[in-house]
Amino acid sequence: MGYHGVLSKGCERCRQRKVRCDQRKPSCLKCEKVKTQCPGYRNLTDVLFRDESAKIAQRVRIISKEDVPQPSSDPLPLHPISLIAIPQPLSQPLTEHASAFFFTKYYSCDGEGPQAWLARTYPILPKDNALRAVIEAAGMAGISNVYHAPSLAARSKQQYGIALDALKKSLSDPKEAVKDETLMTVNLFGLFEFITFTNWDQSRAWAAHIKGAVALLQLRGPEQFDTERGGQLFLQLRSQMLYACVQHDLPLSAELVQLSETFDNSNMGKRRMEYRPAPLWSIVCRLLHLRDIIRSGEVEDRRAVCETARGIDRDLVEWSATLPGYTTVEAPADGGDGICFQGKRHVYSGLSIAQAWNNWRTLRIVVNQLMMRHGEAGNISGALERSAAEEVARSLAADICASAGSFEGSPHIVGIIWPLSMVAQEPSNSLATRRWAVEQLRGISKTMGFRQAGLLAETISPGLSPPQTHR
Repeated sequence: MGYHGVLSKGCERCRQRKVRCDQRKPSCLKCEKVKTQCPGYRNLTDVLFRDESAKIAQRVRIISKEDVPQPSSDPLPLHPISLIAIPQPLSQPLTEHASAFFFTKYYSCDGEGPQAWLARTYPILPKDNALRAVIEAAGMAGISNVYHAPSLAARSKQQYGIALDALKKSLSDPKEAVKDETLMTVNLFGLFEFITFTNWDQSRAWAAHIKGAVALLQLRGPEQFDTERGGQLFLQLRSQMLYACVQHDLPLSAELVQLSETFDNSNMGKRRMEYRPAPLWSIVCRLLHLRDIIRSGEVEDRRAVCETARGIDRDLVEWSATLPGYTTVEAPADGGDGICFQGKRHVYSGLSIAQAWNNWRTLRIVVNQLMMRHGEAGNISGALERSAAEEVARSLAADICASAGSFEGSPHIVGIIWPLSMVAQEPSNSLATRRWAVEQLRGISKTMGFRQAGLLAETISPGLSPPQTHR
């Protein structure tokens, strides 16, 4: 059997038309409006899992033909994948459901690079392997969150414990510690935290995660940039750590900055500069450094803070010119084409481009919030600067909302949780916009299993309710 993700609960007519169904009984509103008999609703338990043994077998045969021995520099020797036992009908273990959920919801197998490598590698890993265990732990946690299954949450924690023990064992072995497999495991531990998020007092946990990850990257040394996969894994983990610092207001690691400079000077880093936008990380570093100075109290001059923030904002605007563009289209009134915001949605050439734009938008919001907070009060120029920063934040928030439909149902959706939370919490946005962002966070939690999104929604929403009147 194969897991087919969260299924539509709508009636057959709405599903065929690919429009939202209000699921009213005995007839949905859309069928009533066109005076058509509603065909009713299907039993989801009958279709949630389908027997796909033949498809799995075919997929494995294809991969086994394509999979060729890796160069000697590859730290993961691949064994013939044809030796894998094909699951029999109706006997698929929970771990296989979990891995199917993981690759459907959290980690796309499309294209090349670490994604395709991970999909090829997972089936041939031993059962007690750290990477395999953390994939299964994340999948179990996601299924538990979506289907409210506490027993699966317990199994997920058990599998997480297996992954943690195996990771500790790998880190104690100098040869195992520097393998790509070990670094990917550390990366996915961060993803697991997103899925199982339980409280807001996690800055210490993230600080420890970043410290450990940086130590591992240092151990791998400049040799990790000699292979395409090694460089890509570094960039993935660096991005995760930088945005964790921005989100949780953590100080920037000097060691991470040094590693980034080493990467930029490597052959791979120089090649990337030829055909990709200039790295955003250097601007993020300046923003984090400014926040460190503000936090420490070293700078009390509001004008100096705002001037530095304005310089960062100008550089962010200049950087955006290097990104591929996007188009804004009118969305149907009935929402038939998916999520839209105020009747509009963005169309991007790829989800990685959409994510890059939203990273940029969120950083600009953070910078403009600094200008709002530290702008001089009591004079006209300060008021004008604050008003301009608020307008920028509102415009960026609208763009984030218009981009949301691009991520619907995609493994990349984790990248829009933080931007949507920024929209929902920014006071300069209208209540309607903030409530819309909260509803998207709820939807992400419900359909994708990211508990952090649901907790964000529940934490923010009470402050957006109209005040109650007492008689």
